[in-house]
Order: sequence, then C-alpha cells, then structure tokens
Amino acid sequence: MNRINLALFSLILTLLITAPSHADSIPDENLPIEITADALEVKETEGISIYTGSVKITQGTTQILGDKITLIHPNNQIEKAISIGKQASFKRFLPEEQTWVKGRANKITYFAKERRVVFEGQAFIHQEGVSSIKGPHITYDLTKQILSASRGIQGEQKRVKMIFYPEKVEE
Repeated sequence: MNRINLALFSLILTLLITAPSHADSIPDENLPIEITADALEVKETEGISIYTGSVKITQGTTQILGDKITLIHPNNQIEKAISIGKQASFKRFLPEEQTWVKGRANKITYFAKERRVVFEGQAFIHQEGVSSIKGPHITYDLTKQILSASRGIQGEQKRVKMIFYPEKVEE
C-alpha cells in the first residue's frame, strides 16, 4: 500500500505543481507556469480565470491538459483549480522511482485550502510498473494522506478496480 500512497501522493503533487523536477532538481513550484489555450476570459474582480480550447498547463515535468480549466484565485492565491474535458489528464515524472505517473478523469478538482483532490467520471491513475486504480470517483486528502475511491453518485453500477504490478526481478 505504501507504493500506492507514494504514487497517489506524487499524482497530487502534480496537480499542486509542487514536486521536484527530474531535469535539474529545482522544485516545480519554483519554475514558471506556462498556460496555453485557444481562449482566455479573466474576471479580475471575482478572481476567476477561464481557459478554453485544448488547454495545457506546464510547470517543470508537470503537465495538465483539459478542454476547459478554471482557476479560482482571489488575491492571486489559487483556492481551486477545475479541469474538465472528454478526459482531463495529467502526467508527472517521479525522479525517486524514475517513472511517470499519469492520470485522467472527466473532471479533476483541486481544493487548495483543504489540500484535497477529487477525480470524477471515469477516473484513472497509473504509475508505470507499480499500480493502477480506476473508478467513477477518487478523492485524495493530502493532509491526512487518505485515498478513497467509490462508485460515485448513487445508482452507478461501476466498481472500483485496483491493479498491483509485480516487481521485475533482474536475473
């Protein structure tokens, strides 16, 4: 279970843009954030920025993609980030394990104050060679380091599925 917690913790760091970069060991949060999109609407007095059309956020090795990403940032402090799309996605390199963590969901929401990330709708998280988890709804509380996955909204018949990959034994 420690590998799963590490993989999910690394995933969340991806969304938070706080994990160290494998390229030069400078933490991603100290690197510039680049956001590209087809369109941008800024509601400055409300502290909301809405990026639409093939949105791509890059900071270090972290990459988040979505059809639409909304940043809630009163006083230039991010409170919440919401990425939606056919499948909003992310990827992040884990230098400690020399592997990538990749994930996707129809909607990925990060709550900064609560330090909680919610993946909704066909959620899937994969760490190459380690583990995968999928389900309709996955929540990760960074502070308590608690992961929960569920069927999602009442009435859904989908179940949570976890796969552990065996370690490769070198001969």
